[in-house]
Amino acid sequence: MCFLSILVLKPRNTCYTNTLAQAEKKRNNYHIGNYFIMFATNNYNVRVIAKRTLRDFWEKHVDCEQQLKSWYRETEKLEWKNVNDLKNEYPSASILKDNRIVYNIKGNNYRLIVKFNFEYGICWIRFIGTHAEYDKIDANNI
Repeated sequence: MCFLSILVLKPRNTCYTNTLAQAEKKRNNYHIGNYFIMFATNNYNVRVIAKRTLRDFWEKHVDCEQQLKSWYRETEKLEWKNVNDLKNEYPSASILKDNRIVYNIKGNNYRLIVKFNFEYGICWIRFIGTHAEYDKIDANNI
């Protein structure tokens, strides 16, 4: 169960809404300065940012398309709370500092580096490339 509360701030007046639908209706009538979104939940799925990065890569490297699509589908359905949950699911994944994870894709031919925010269920794709390209970067700082 997920509770969504949105506070829409305007320059002169403040508009409080209870649902996203109400906020969207008011969006056309008001200038929206900032959003404050609070999620209160125990169960959440992971939001992967951004699938387009994966898509652009598999269009150039067609041989890894199915593996990347599988990784994306599996990751979206996850309910990990910490790095230990991830390590139980993917024992071959390398855990780096600052919740960065390195996945081996297609038999270690490609590397995928993501950064997780377990509290909010967000996964940012930081790098995807061949193993040779991976060797040229600093995975802890990318």
